[in-house]
Amino acid sequence: MNETRTVQVRKYDESLHYEWTSRLIEEDGERILLYTGPGRTLQHHTRQARYTYESHSLECFMRHDGFTVQLDLEADGTIRHYCNIGLVPRLDGDVIEFIDLDLDLVADGGGEWRLVDEEEFAVNRVCFGYPDDMVTHVWNTIEDVKRRIDLGKFPFDGSLERRLLTLAKEQSSCSPST
Repeated sequence: MNETRTVQVRKYDESLHYEWTSRLIEEDGERILLYTGPGRTLQHHTRQARYTYESHSLECFMRHDGFTVQLDLEADGTIRHYCNIGLVPRLDGDVIEFIDLDLDLVADGGGEWRLVDEEEFAVNRVCFGYPDDMVTHVWNTIEDVKRRIDLGKFPFDGSLERRLLTLAKEQSSCSPST
């Protein structure tokens, strides 16, 4: 499968926050999996900057839940996890739009998860006027993600880690030697 998808992450006011393009690995009624090898370029519109990442990356968009999971395989073999909290993604052709609601759960190498960006959430809650029901949605989503992590339920059951390692190995074996 050589199809690609463009990911557009937006803020609550619909302004474009950042975007990138990845290869579609799997798409069904529950999830969309995207993979990008080293050299992925991310256009960060908010910072007016462009970043290039040298990790292998697997992104999982849940079709009915307000979170994504990104796994990055670093050069030293560690896998970083990054879970964005937001609204259910919208699909428009080959574009995936995700409204980022600031809070993130992250785990570096050791697997201990922590909540980050609470200050940004508090500021944007006022600036963008997040409705109370959406704030409740955010905190309920965080609890749901933590429960899935604790129970080892998809996407935190180890299957994405195995998939990422396989994809990275396949890409590495297809890359020309230097």
